[in-house]
Amino acid sequence: MTTAENNQVVIVGAGPGGLLLACELALAGVHCTVLERRDGRSVTSRATGLQPRTLELLAMRGLVGEFLKQGNPRDHYRLTVGRARIDLTHLDTAYQQLGICRQSVTEGILEERALSLGVIVHRGVKVVDVRQSADSVLVRADEHGTPREFGASWLVGFDGVRSTVREAAGIDFPGKTYPYNVMAGDMRLTRIPEDGMLVKVAREGMVVAIDFGDGTWRMGAVDRRPPRPVDEPADLEELRDMLTRIFGYDLHPYDATYTARFRFHNRHAARYRQGRILIGGDAAHTHAPLGAQGLNISCQDAVNLGWKLASVIRHNAPESLLDTYEQERRPIANRVLKATDRGMHAMMSPALPVRAIRRVMVPTVTTLPFTHRLLAGQISNLAFSYPPKDGGEHADLVGKRLPDTPVAHEDGSLRPLFDLFRSGRFVLLDQTRGSAKPVHEQWQDQVMAVAVRLEGPPEVASHDLILSRPDGYCAWAGSRSDTEGLRAALQRWCGPAPVTAGT
Repeated sequence: MTTAENNQVVIVGAGPGGLLLACELALAGVHCTVLERRDGRSVTSRATGLQPRTLELLAMRGLVGEFLKQGNPRDHYRLTVGRARIDLTHLDTAYQQLGICRQSVTEGILEERALSLGVIVHRGVKVVDVRQSADSVLVRADEHGTPREFGASWLVGFDGVRSTVREAAGIDFPGKTYPYNVMAGDMRLTRIPEDGMLVKVAREGMVVAIDFGDGTWRMGAVDRRPPRPVDEPADLEELRDMLTRIFGYDLHPYDATYTARFRFHNRHAARYRQGRILIGGDAAHTHAPLGAQGLNISCQDAVNLGWKLASVIRHNAPESLLDTYEQERRPIANRVLKATDRGMHAMMSPALPVRAIRRVMVPTVTTLPFTHRLLAGQISNLAFSYPPKDGGEHADLVGKRLPDTPVAHEDGSLRPLFDLFRSGRFVLLDQTRGSAKPVHEQWQDQVMAVAVRLEGPPEVASHDLILSRPDGYCAWAGSRSDTEGLRAALQRWCGPAPVTAGT
């Protein structure tokens, strides 16, 4: 038995969500280790698209440039139902695109970032058992046949649909598995689809075609034949047959780097936390990959949880802060699960009434300006928010995502707001030349106060003071006279003010 050193946090799963969580924790000074069953990075994942909101979060940490350099941007989705189109170019963001990026590339960028911050990543490690006590967690694992033990104060499972962590914590995972035959692969095509981000819907089934921009395509096909076991070998000829039946012509695929079978599920964990064990990503919620949501919801789970867990560990914030992770993320996951379930029914149903409604409704919804904006906001994740339960004077802004508005600094320079989030701390935007200094200085290790003039929209710029969370959502907004309101917000989100010498 080999025993590893104790950690403040052990994360199981080195997919994008687990690695991004490790980056967030390490940025905040938390010592963590990532355990991954695979020996190498993913080459068979369905996850390929980074939504605008995820790109914004990566921009806040100074990481987005590498993703944009290695990705293939698509500024719309094309559906063959009535030649419908969902346009992203009118979104209120600098990232008006779905960033097509192989998961192996995404994992590579995030793992390099994690390693540079001091995260330890163990590959080829299979978790076999988890035990927790009142103040710690013990993970028993197998590393290439050698038993290992990893101790931690907290354990987080980002280990997928078949999560060992979730099962060990005794968390139910209710839902359903779709009765469809699903195959996917990366390949070259002799006959190119009509669009590089295409959802092809036909009576025989559905295909999602994604152009990687280097001559290869991700092709995912779903039909109504009975599913075969996911571990059964999948070959290119079988996938070619599925594509031909759905497209109505042969795309002549070749040079496939992989082909695989999948099952689509719609499941949601009964809870996201059990004592000192938390879960996120596909371990907490899984759905059909319509609209490229899974990877993004996982990454946003990670960023939401990261600063909260760090605050509990490093700044004595109450453990109740961790309850807000599920309170905020569960409604968003519910929304995605319901939307993708309706989408699967609408796209895959062979019933004539449903097909007729599909032909009429999909083009209508994507053409009308209001519904088009609503749909684009949901797909891009920019419309997601964490509204306060009690409303309040500034409920119009609190809980909302802050846009990357220009910020005028005291030296006269004009810089993007997102540049202020590189350290992963709270940001207090102060347009009053220091009226709140006696309050926020008590939390100076967690809060960066910046004297600025906001150049953005009135709903943002009209406030004297804005306290932003590390994930870029507004925690509090108010006038220069409302220092008690600011103090209450800091106590809620950061914990009690640290006691310093002489206080």
